[in-house]
Amino acid sequence: MASSCNSAIIAEIVRGRHMESCHLGHAVVADADGQVLFAVGNHERPIFPRSALKPLQALAGVMSGTDQQFQFTDAELAVICGSHRGEPRHRAAVRSILEKIEATEEQLHCGAPAVVDVATRDELIRAGQAPTAIDNNCSGKHAGMLALAKVLGASMDGYWNIDHPVQQKIQRICREMCGIDGASRLECAVDGCAVPTYLLTLRQLAQGFARLCARQHIEQAYGDACRRVLSAMITEPDMVGGIDARDSILMRALPGMVVAKAGAEGVQAMGIVRRAIGVAIKVEDGADRPLWPICVAILRRLDVLPESLPAELLKAWQAELKNTRGDRVGFVRACI
Repeated sequence: MASSCNSAIIAEIVRGRHMESCHLGHAVVADADGQVLFAVGNHERPIFPRSALKPLQALAGVMSGTDQQFQFTDAELAVICGSHRGEPRHRAAVRSILEKIEATEEQLHCGAPAVVDVATRDELIRAGQAPTAIDNNCSGKHAGMLALAKVLGASMDGYWNIDHPVQQKIQRICREMCGIDGASRLECAVDGCAVPTYLLTLRQLAQGFARLCARQHIEQAYGDACRRVLSAMITEPDMVGGIDARDSILMRALPGMVVAKAGAEGVQAMGIVRRAIGVAIKVEDGADRPLWPICVAILRRLDVLPESLPAELLKAWQAELKNTRGDRVGFVRACI
């Protein structure tokens, strides 16, 4: 991977009246043709999008007919696109997908990490139960991949391998959506949930989200599938993350205007729906802390936000730092 040279200060941590720390990183806004409209740092910085890639991975299934064959609800398709918190509705949606495709939880290859949702985690502890694969925040994506294997007539076993038809289909869709030469093989690594994640530049990721929103500028087959993915994410934003997840809050606060998907290691992607442009952000140290104010700053620069900010976004504009007593002692400020 290329070095992180040409990074810029994209966020400052202010304590009292002085900058205490800062985060280096990159951000880019691009259109469906890959033209850069605005950038900070190096917009050609290669990154692993991690979970920010999920809407494009889900697109591979929709284009292959999973949505129609199994009659997925908006909630089910949104959880396939999302990184859920393990709330009861998230687990129920994944179980429903598995039932529709006649698969079992044991076929999910994502492992069983700690549950994010506190209420669900406490419930499991009280019951003396350990988390299972369905509690994994990527279990929706994995269920969607099992569905894709079924419609392709491929084995459900090994769907996580790079040479499996499921991953080959996803790689083709990612190349097309992100404007990458079809003859080029995408470099990949193993994601946190044990399936491939592909190396893209920030500009390519932004272009992918722009094309997700640019139905009129791409082939009809892609356009119809993009419309379905967008509709599910916009209609069921809380299934993409959870009640307190940044992606869900952004889509709730700006209904029909923005689709958002975060990724591990300081990655965030957004699509500005009516303008068919995409945003991609990478924080060099992998921190999540500065992403809230950076997202709001970029949306403000793009004139997407209403004149009066919704309370949840106003709070995020300068994320507060508090001491152990709960007193406000500083804030995180975007430098965009």
